[in-house]
Amino acid sequence: MILNEQTEKNIEKIEAVISELIRNNEDLSDVVAAQNKEISKIRDRLQWLLEREFERQNIESAVMADKPPPHW
Repeated sequence: MILNEQTEKNIEKIEAVISELIRNNEDLSDVVAAQNKEISKIRDRLQWLLEREFERQNIESAVMADKPPPHW
């Protein structure tokens, strides 16, 4: 099949666009993977902080429970 010059130029443009889209998709995939890793770290740190705060509140409550009220 013989393609005319305009058709060949159009095919080259389409191939260039597809190549650009593939590159953009790979770049976005890398960004999403990096963000997922960072979100995971942040989630772990938040969980650690919540656990520490829970422990602190429990200790504080236990200390307060051991003290008699000020009017005694």
